[in-house]
Amino acid sequence: MSPQDESTPDPLEDSDACKAWTSHSAVDTLRRFLSSANLASDHPLVYSPTTIRSLYYCAESRNQLAMLDSRMLTLLMTLFGSLSISPRTSIVYKHPLASRFLDVCARRNHWAFVLKVGRYKAESGMTLQDSDRFWLMRAELANVRARSPLGPLSRHAYSAILRARTHYHIIRRHSRHPEVHAHYLETLLATLDPRLLDFAACDLSFLLRNHHECHPRLQRLLYRLVIQHGGDLSNRSQEAILAALWTRACQTAGGTSNLVPENGLSHITCHDCILDATAIARSLSTTLFGFAGRLPNDESVNSLGYLFSVFSPAYSLPLRWNSLVLFSIFNASDILHFNGPHWTSDHTIPQVTSCWKVIFGLATVEKFVSEEPSLEFATQSTPMEGVLETTRTLYQLWLPIIKPRLVSRDLACAITTSLLRIACILVDVTLFYDCQDLYRTENSLEGPPTSAQKHLTAQYIAATMCFQGPRPNAVLTTLEGFSLDTEQQHQVLASAVEALAPTDASLAYTIYSIAQGKGTELDPGATYALAMSFARRGAFREAVLFLNDGRFSLEKRAIVVSAIAHSLRENPRIRHPRSVFVAIGNELAALYHSHVPPEHFRGHLEQLFVVLAQHGRGSQLFPVVLSIFKRLPNFFQPGFFVRYCHMLVRHRQFSTASKLLNAITSIHPQIARSLCIFTDRIAMRTKAFRVFKRITPLRGPTSLRLSSRLRCRPLAGPPLDFSLQELLKSGRVLAAKRIFACAAATVSPRQCTVLGNIILHGVSRQPVSRNGRRVRKVLALLEALVKDHGFRPDRVTANILVKAMINWRSAVDSLRLRELFDQFIRGGHPAAGYSPLRPPFDTRRTHFSGSPGFSKLPPFISFEKHTRPLFKMFIKAFYLCNDVEAARKVVGILKVEGRKSAIAKEVRQKARLRGKVKAGQRNAIPLDATVSSID
Repeated sequence: MSPQDESTPDPLEDSDACKAWTSHSAVDTLRRFLSSANLASDHPLVYSPTTIRSLYYCAESRNQLAMLDSRMLTLLMTLFGSLSISPRTSIVYKHPLASRFLDVCARRNHWAFVLKVGRYKAESGMTLQDSDRFWLMRAELANVRARSPLGPLSRHAYSAILRARTHYHIIRRHSRHPEVHAHYLETLLATLDPRLLDFAACDLSFLLRNHHECHPRLQRLLYRLVIQHGGDLSNRSQEAILAALWTRACQTAGGTSNLVPENGLSHITCHDCILDATAIARSLSTTLFGFAGRLPNDESVNSLGYLFSVFSPAYSLPLRWNSLVLFSIFNASDILHFNGPHWTSDHTIPQVTSCWKVIFGLATVEKFVSEEPSLEFATQSTPMEGVLETTRTLYQLWLPIIKPRLVSRDLACAITTSLLRIACILVDVTLFYDCQDLYRTENSLEGPPTSAQKHLTAQYIAATMCFQGPRPNAVLTTLEGFSLDTEQQHQVLASAVEALAPTDASLAYTIYSIAQGKGTELDPGATYALAMSFARRGAFREAVLFLNDGRFSLEKRAIVVSAIAHSLRENPRIRHPRSVFVAIGNELAALYHSHVPPEHFRGHLEQLFVVLAQHGRGSQLFPVVLSIFKRLPNFFQPGFFVRYCHMLVRHRQFSTASKLLNAITSIHPQIARSLCIFTDRIAMRTKAFRVFKRITPLRGPTSLRLSSRLRCRPLAGPPLDFSLQELLKSGRVLAAKRIFACAAATVSPRQCTVLGNIILHGVSRQPVSRNGRRVRKVLALLEALVKDHGFRPDRVTANILVKAMINWRSAVDSLRLRELFDQFIRGGHPAAGYSPLRPPFDTRRTHFSGSPGFSKLPPFISFEKHTRPLFKMFIKAFYLCNDVEAARKVVGILKVEGRKSAIAKEVRQKARLRGKVKAGQRNAIPLDATVSSID
């Protein structure tokens, strides 16, 4: 057996492989494949998985597996394990040659072979490596899913999970890759077995205690376990998870004493990253699990560390578990069904637990209401009532904490900010006035304003404008009551604009105008939020005003343009002033003239180019399209060029359309050819004759070589037919005529007719400005073929001529079509209940000028080759002429003749079958003769 190249699959199967090798060649080939030199080679030996398994089985049948050492068996298990999972999965134990096998074979499961190799390695007394145990664990878990996909666990499946758990417990301390742990835990959760759920809880608690960073995938599994399966866990499992979280909290804070300060919650202060309940909840989550792009600063961790005391063993298990449930519901990426006891208030809730509940409850409500647009959410009475009731309950729980001033000023401002934001989204006037009292209480306290207080003032201004309308004087009064410092007032206004922009762009623009009236420029972040709000709502006139802001980065300008394109795509019928598209065109030319846009922006960008071409900006943006097309020829979809060219032609931008056709000819020749015909027709109607000179002929490299090769090496049969078709598709009519002239003298008359029909059909499809000219060209070519080369027209020739004449609509109207159809019926075509003496339309005999002599055609008529295509052409032509009655009559005739043809075809098949049976009986040898010959 010779090794194969990376892209060449090995055709050997198991049985063939066993026969092909001698007693020592199979194991030697396998050792050579698994050697270190082969793995390190730039061009390694690569065999198909079937061949490798055959090598292993051959070595096993001859008791030669002892020649494979521990490293080779590990590589074998790793290779087949890597081939059994998705190639997109990133695992540290993957085989280096696994990616090369993707071109050799399709992905399939090889877990049975992995278990076989692993069992042999263990029985041989070899030490199992971590990678061996990982692939054995994956193989056992795959067997579990195969044995019990939906129903309860069988005894064998439960045993497989126990074996997988044994391997997992050995490697879990060494490996921190999420794929090692996640697949095992997901399998346990999918079983819904209470025993296995307790196993998952214990294993998760081990990871939380021993791994400093908890991967987001493992966090999602923890949230799923707590929310969906928390009610099925035993008290011991719940205690294990809570103890692990308490251990992490103590490690984060630097000790238990830092989590239980003497001054309670009043020391908690908010910083720049902690301005509302959502920010506090995110900071707590990031601090606890220690896995994020940027961790909070040390001051933030220390100030919020006391809240982690909700996991302290000093509190009861139900209180701590409910705190974890709130924590999990907020951090879960999707809405999960909660399975467990609800929060009960029959007993006294500790102060820190109440604060924890308010923070994560409000953060969850904000997360829920921010996913729904305010107008759509307000129309859903049932969800809104539930959210309102939850928010008011949290507000009532917050009052006993805020009134005695048991918390710091910053934390009180952050909670009030979230309450105001929820009141604006839910349009709850009662909650707004309650929060107004809280705001006045916080604003009356002495001391320098903090970031949390600035954020609260901005949210209060936004809420006031939502409930009381745009009142500039009230805004100025609130600003003066907050601070007389101009810089701080500007920061508050910028925060108010950012708060109002997602929900009400007009009110946000009012605050922006107030800031402009005070003679100041807001932060680029506030201006960007306002521009995005206008762009998403279709207010392009206001959105393009912000594109000229020099403080916007290139990325932000591209995102604003993308939002405008998305809005145009969602609402294509809304009309906008021309000045808007001028500004958008200038911005696109500045953004993408020198670099390629991102891949995800392709659909929006294509729509934007088409819309701008509709508004006369095609010539301005064509250099941008050409620049992107030259850098990435496959960036635009082929359908985009069709839509773009149609829009350019319809709006009389022929120069740009011709440049587009010349640019895409090399990449999309078929599309360019069809668009060239369309452009020529529209240009002739509008008398734009210079367009023809700007469009180059669409000739591919194949057609340019065909004529010279055919002159040196003449062809016959199907290759000659294909060559003529390729020449005609490329517009090389003269070359096709030359090839036909050379071949006409050497082929049979029947083949000459076939080649002539190919040329006639190709000429009838050539792009010309007028259909009358096409008819005259086809008739002149037919006359030349008959006169010079002895061409004999047949029924296919007649169909080609009829198709060319039907397309000449200025000369062939509905009456002429009826006369022409009756003439074909008189010529011998079947017509159901009609006859040549009584045609369907009963028109008089007419002779068209220049029409072919249909009476000289061969008498044989095939329904499939001649009648059906002809009648379909007439049906389409009648519909285009708005002669529905004639079209329906031809459809009826076609149906009747189609049934007759099907019956006749079936009769012929049965007769042919009977003839074969009779022939077999005549040629059969009699039985007595056979017996006598044997004797």
